[in-house]
Amino acid sequence: MSQNFQVIDGVNVTSTEVKCPGCGTSIGVKFNPATGTLECPFCGLSSRLPTPQDGVVTAELDFNSAYQRANVNWGKIKKLIECSNCGGQSLYDAEQITGACPFCGSTSVAPAAENEQIMAPNAVIPFTVTKEMAHKIFMDYIKKSMAVPKKVFDCKLDNLTGVYLPFWTFDALTASRYSAFFRKHPNAELEMIELEWYENVDDIVECASAKVRNPYIPKLQNYDITKAVPYSPEYLAGIPAERYTLGLNYCWEHSKQQITRKLKKDIHLADKRQTVDRINTYYYNVKFRCLLAPMYFGSYTYRKKTYQVAINGQTGKTLFSVPRYFAQMITVAVIGALLTLAASILFMDFFPDSPVFWIFRFLSE
Repeated sequence: MSQNFQVIDGVNVTSTEVKCPGCGTSIGVKFNPATGTLECPFCGLSSRLPTPQDGVVTAELDFNSAYQRANVNWGKIKKLIECSNCGGQSLYDAEQITGACPFCGSTSVAPAAENEQIMAPNAVIPFTVTKEMAHKIFMDYIKKSMAVPKKVFDCKLDNLTGVYLPFWTFDALTASRYSAFFRKHPNAELEMIELEWYENVDDIVECASAKVRNPYIPKLQNYDITKAVPYSPEYLAGIPAERYTLGLNYCWEHSKQQITRKLKKDIHLADKRQTVDRINTYYYNVKFRCLLAPMYFGSYTYRKKTYQVAINGQTGKTLFSVPRYFAQMITVAVIGALLTLAASILFMDFFPDSPVFWIFRFLSE
């Protein structure tokens, strides 16, 4: 691995090219999610990369000095590609052939202008789900769906691409003053009280991509942050990564909404007699990480309509639209209602004095 250090506007920059430790080639060297190793197609060498089980931890950076201390280099020779269809920007190995956008599947991609002040990640959650596993997850999801036309089971997952998406994670000490509705016991009058609350919030996650348009992404962010490792370019070998398009300050301000919801919930759980009305929070010792997390994107076609698919590259969780027989679903619902009605009538025949009978009589009048 060769490294060239230089300074740009007072920020340390490292230019690194990943090479096979066995034969020295950088062509075709890829990260294998199944084994967590860096593999060379020429000499066959498999090099294991560090994991949290090895005791490695990801550093958290101080928010107030973020841009003074942050590294702006991704640690290996990369090329930036931009999609003219969706606007998504992704980083590839310099030798990697890029034919389609990993986000929308469009082939209208071209080199984009570089921005040397884009902050490099300092943490990464490696892929653990392989492409083979992703295909199985796709089929299992369809099989578990209700009222799906039989021909959907013949659909294939196309253009499956693994991508590292950008996230910011935040930690902070919070001091809050809040007003809440309070009732000492169920029969007591409602009071308004003012109290203080102190809490250490940890790993508040905010997606830093404004380009990914898949509506299911927010529900697929169930990453295990404890499995993050310090960023190393080897984890990105052969896998594209999106640069963040939502900055640190923007996402921090947006994360405060998430923190406020968490504080209100925690206060209520601590004393269920309280329901928070207003809360004013101060933040101290704010730390952050610039994190890359794995996601698979693909699509399938049914009756000339394309359906987008996203699969979490760590947990395997997936959500996507599936064609359904709506007429069949309505039929099932009607049959269910008729069976319920028949069971109720049968029940009334055996138990004519039951309250259910009189309720039925009342509703029938």
